[in-house]
Parts: sequence; structure tokens; C-alpha cells
Amino acid sequence: MSGNESTTTARAFAAAALALLCTLVWVVLALANGGLEGISDHYFFDGVWVALGLTFTLSGLVLVINRRAPGLGVLLLVAGVLQSLRMVVLLAAALAGAGPGAMKPVVMLVLAADIAYLFLVTGFPLWLPDVRLPGGIWRGVTVLVAAVSAVLGFFNTARVSDWYELPNPLHGTAAYTWLDDRLAPHAFDVFTAVLALTLTIALVRWWRSPGRHPHLTVLVAAYLVWAALVTVPPYLGAMPDWLPYAVVTAGEAAWLLVPVATFRRDRSLSLDRAARRYLAGYAFCTLLFLGMLATAYLTHRLLPGGEPADRWWLILIAAGLGALLRPAARAVVRAVDRYYYGERAQPYQVVRRLAERMSQAVGPAEAPPLLCQTVVIALGLPAARVRVRTRSGPRELARLGDVELAAESFPLSYEGAVIGELSVPPRSGQRELDRQDREVLRLLADQATPAIASLRLYEDLQASRKRIVLAREEERRRLRHDLHDGLGPALSGLRLQIDAARSGLPAESGAAASLTTASAGIGQAITELRRITDGLAPAALGSEGLAGALRRLADGLGNHALRVTLDLDPDPLPTLPAAVEVAIYRISGEALNNVVRHSGAASARLTLRVRPDEVTVEATDDGAGFPSHTGGAGVGLRSMAERAEELGGTFTAANDSGGAVVRAVFPRVHG
Repeated sequence: MSGNESTTTARAFAAAALALLCTLVWVVLALANGGLEGISDHYFFDGVWVALGLTFTLSGLVLVINRRAPGLGVLLLVAGVLQSLRMVVLLAAALAGAGPGAMKPVVMLVLAADIAYLFLVTGFPLWLPDVRLPGGIWRGVTVLVAAVSAVLGFFNTARVSDWYELPNPLHGTAAYTWLDDRLAPHAFDVFTAVLALTLTIALVRWWRSPGRHPHLTVLVAAYLVWAALVTVPPYLGAMPDWLPYAVVTAGEAAWLLVPVATFRRDRSLSLDRAARRYLAGYAFCTLLFLGMLATAYLTHRLLPGGEPADRWWLILIAAGLGALLRPAARAVVRAVDRYYYGERAQPYQVVRRLAERMSQAVGPAEAPPLLCQTVVIALGLPAARVRVRTRSGPRELARLGDVELAAESFPLSYEGAVIGELSVPPRSGQRELDRQDREVLRLLADQATPAIASLRLYEDLQASRKRIVLAREEERRRLRHDLHDGLGPALSGLRLQIDAARSGLPAESGAAASLTTASAGIGQAITELRRITDGLAPAALGSEGLAGALRRLADGLGNHALRVTLDLDPDPLPTLPAAVEVAIYRISGEALNNVVRHSGAASARLTLRVRPDEVTVEATDDGAGFPSHTGGAGVGLRSMAERAEELGGTFTAANDSGGAVVRAVFPRVHG
């Protein structure tokens, strides 16, 4: 938080403290002078205005410290503080018996409070939808609303003849008399017209502004209810005396929605411990005053009367409220922490939920994504990334969001060795993570490390197995080529020489018999050599390459009852490692043989797609598909799955709307 923001926040807390002090003084004065001893309606209704000042101030305080709508927040603070000052100063002046001279500054305070209140309640729609006053051609409307608020505020203040039997210096002035003659019959109409004008402008701006602003829907609905309660009953001609005060109370609920609606719970604000404590304390005092006010009114209306000493139930109510103070205060503190920090306000609960989710995970591969989801969703941080250290360098296991260069790293340590790191960037507008974030992230990293360590070992094992398979098939390819292109032709040439030498000798001679035996032995060696080379790799791959071998396979299995189509993408195919070619050929042959033997299909399609990062082989048909009652995979399916998995790939066999689909995907390893 910058210096200017810290100063603004400090001033907001000072204003809130002033409003709270005024409330406490008002309560003490009212109690000390018997105003609340009889639970009089006069003091109760004045208490409603005191409560209004507190709620305005609380809403303004939240807006200012959240930096979401500082202009509206300042207006709410000013209106709330003026309202609180007005009530306590009027009561103090009445109890002190203030004279006409002392009443002049008092009435100026009352006038300022009325003007601020009217400008806030009538001009509030002008702040929507982006919580800023309109500019451009709409700026004149703001000036008009301010002017009308000043006129109506003066009229409402001046028409009161006295407060607590203290004369109002404005009541008999020429300005009030002139205004009363012209405005009195139409004052409420003017107020209603200003409300309608500002609401219309808000709707127009809302319609023209980008975005849907769903976070303001509840706020606008509450304000419309309040405006309807204010304006409709007087025109119907049947408005009970209690309705204006009920409307004020409903208005308080609407104002309390302001910070909730404008602060979008993105957890982007970090308050220090003292600021959170002050905010929670102020919110608790506001709720406590509202609860006491409502309790006083209800007990006066519903419970039996009598002398104060005889009202034994008041003692029970006071005892009950006192017993609830401590748990209520703790609940408010937890609510404020939850509002600003979400689940990170209870770090051990976050860690416990992560542990539960990991215990339910199918395998260790789910641990890194679960950790990233917990960091971003539960803690409200912008992004997270999990990387581990391998022999070939750092490798990313999971990522959620955009991890910037300024991300902080938290080591993943297992059995004294650092096996990787969790990287998390700070919140928007912050240079670094705060202390509470760091503590929770360290706990989460420690909780997830064992699962990530087991995943690292498993993937190292898989990588080693893959390297062995690749090396084995490459060696088999080399050995087959050496035998087929070197030893095979040499043996064939030697046999030809022996046969040529034998042809020049008499058939019945001993030498001819020996040469015939040698030629037959060499023929057997050539046959055995071919058997060995065919076992090292499919013969079709060696003679025709992968594309030719697949074409021969498709042509050989196709017949009058089954049409097999081959799609190669790209065509011609690039060079692939021997292990990948063998796996593709074997899986393709097994898949097409399954189609011939079991599906009863009329057509099948074999597709091979080679991309920069992966190779996909897919066999589809329009046959009966795999039976749903099969308890487990057959030998052929298990063999195909094993060939895919030993190269770090995946294998699936399922039915779709047209038949069976067999698919294997390999990570492409460039030879």
C-alpha cells in the first residue's frame, strides 16, 4: 500500500472513530437523562438516525480501504459522520439548554447533514455502474442533483420549528417563508422526480457500458425497493407513522450492500492486522447498536409495562445480550477475515481439505493439479506452477493461470533434498506476497511434497523404461539391417559359389556330395537368419518402411465384406524412432484383426497423424463395438495398451455412435 493510500485509509478510520464516539456519547446522554429509561418512541426514532450514521460510515470505510470506489466511499463517510454529529450535538444542546446564539452553528451542522444525506440518497444511481460520477454531458445532472439537494435540505431543516424544544433559527427567516410558499406543495414531487431522473440515467449508462456488471444486481434491486417504499405510499394516501422509519431501516440494509457489491471478492487487498482489527471492531459496534436499538423497541412494544424496578425481564435481556457479546465479536472478526482473505484466513482448514482431496485421488499424478487449484481457487491467488528437478533439467508438472517472472518460489523438500518448487506470483497491485500468504503456501507445499516425490520417482521409472525400449528397438533395427544387408547377402553369395563349383564336378563324386551338403547347410543358415531378422522387427517395416507396411496391412485384411481405408497425415511420413514404428505397426495390426474377427463391420478406417509433439494412431469401424458386459480387457487390448504405455503414451478403446474406436497416442521422440 502506497503512502497516499495509507494516509487515506488512516483518515477513513479517523472519521469512523469520530462517528462511533458520537454514537457512544449519544447513548450515554440518553441513558443518563432518562431518555431510554422509559424506552420512549422519541428517543428510539432518533436512535434510528444514529444507526443510519453508523451504517453509512461503515460502508464508506469499507469502500475507501478497498480502493474500489474512493469517491463514493468519502461521500458515505461524510454523510455518516455528519448524521452522527447532528444527533449528538442536538441532544447535548437540548440538555445544556442552548440559547439562540449557540443554536446557529448547531443548525448549520443539521443543514449540512440534511444536504449530504439527500445528495447521497437521490444521487446514488449516478455512481452506477462503474462507481464513478458521470462525466461529459451527464456532469450537468450531477450539478442539478446537488443544487436540488441543497434546496430541499434547507427546506427540510428550516420547516422544523424546534428540536427538543430548542427553537430553530431558520424557521422564521424570509428565505424559508418565500420557499415555503412555493415549494411546500411540491417538495415531495421534486424529490420523486430527482429519484426518477437519476435512476433513468443509471439505466442508460448501464446499457451503454461494456460488461454485464452482475455484481451490482442485488445492490440495484435493494435500492429500487427502498425508492419504492419512499415514493409510492405517500401518493396512495395511506402511510402509517412508522413507515418512514421502516424505510430508513431498509435503506440501511441497502447501504450495507454497497461494499459487498463493489468489492468483488478477488482477495487482491491485503490489510495489516491492526486495520483488520479496527474494521472488525467498528462493524461489531455497529451491529451491537442496531441489535440494542431493535431489542429496546421490541421489548417496549411487546413485553408488559410497569416501573423500571419491576421489569425483571430487562435484567434477563441484558444478561442474554452480555453472554452473546464475546461469541458475536469473534464471529464478526472471522467474517471480516473471511471477507478479505477467503479460505486463507483459516490456513489449517485449507491444508486439511487439500490432504483429503489427495487421499481420494486415483494416483500421484493428480497431486500437482490439486495443489495449483487449491492455491488459485481456495486462496484467491492469481496463478500457480509446480515444477520438479530431473536429470534432464526442471520439468513442469502443472500450471494454473499466468505465472509471471515476479513469482515467488517455495521449495518442495523430501527427505532433506529439494525435489522441486511451487511458484506463485503476488496479487494484483502488490510487489510481493504477504506474510499470511507465505505461511499458508509453505504448509501446502509441505503437505503435497510426498505425493509429488512419489510421482517424480514414478515418472523417472517410466522415463528409464521408455529409454530402454527406444534403445532396444534402435539396436534391433541396427542389428536387423546388419544381418539382412551384410551377413544375409554374404551367405547367399557363398552358397552360389559352392553351387557353381559343384556343377563342374561329376554328380556321383565325393566332392560333389560334400559341396551339396555344404550348400544345404548354408541354405538352412539363411532360413534361420531370416527367422531371426523377422523376430527383431516386422519384415514389412524393414523392406517397405512404416507407410508401405501399413498399406500392405490394410490391403491384406480388406476383402469383399470389409473395406479398409488408410489415412496418413502427413504423407509421406517423417522418420520416426524404431520403437514408435514397431508400436504403431503392431497396434494397427491387432486393432484391424479385431475388426475382422469380432466386429462384423462393413468398413474400417486406420488413421495415423504425426504432429510435432505427439503421434496418434486410431482405428475405427462401423461394427457392433465392444460388448458392454465384458468384465475386463482381452489379451489383444492389454497388449496394445502395454505397447503404448511403455513409450509414455496412452491407449483407449471405447464405443461411439458408429462402432468401436481404438486410439493410441505417443509423445513424439525425434530420432
